[in-house]
Amino acid sequence: FKGLMMQAKQEKNTIRATGVPGLADQLEKIQSELSLCEKALAEYLETKRLAFPRFYFSSSADLLDILSKGNQPLMVAKHLTKLFDSMAKLVMAKDEQGEVTNTAITMVAKDGEVVPFKEACVCEGQVEVWLNRLMNAMRETIRDEFFKSMSTYEQAAREKWLFDYPAQVHGIV
Repeated sequence: FKGLMMQAKQEKNTIRATGVPGLADQLEKIQSELSLCEKALAEYLETKRLAFPRFYFSSSADLLDILSKGNQPLMVAKHLTKLFDSMAKLVMAKDEQGEVTNTAITMVAKDGEVVPFKEACVCEGQVEVWLNRLMNAMRETIRDEFFKSMSTYEQAAREKWLFDYPAQVHGIV
């Protein structure tokens, strides 16, 4: 297609540029090959959406970006708000040299609320696999915070209690 467009660019006369013998056949062949590629891509994206259903909330362009950067959790993190309601960023652990690892230790909400994970979440391997692990870590953390909050609900003053636990816990009570 690029070659055809370069040839067309060189010819200033539109009639001569589009009157090349066999041009229509070449364009139809290119169109059918493009359709085949689009179908294969759609099938591939559907398999990824089946593996991690929250991908249905993101566009195909966003999903391609996520999949292409799947081994870079901080690059994928810019899409977290499309996948999770209350998670906008991740804080990753650092190794002995101070380098950022692929292990998430804290989640940060859109409003800036910071909640450390109950257990660190390793964000490695296929992106849909580690996003499922991340979702489970988030659920387990909120569940743990909920149980902690319920044990102090009756004893603490309501105003103090509200600020002692993540906001997601308040929505449950």
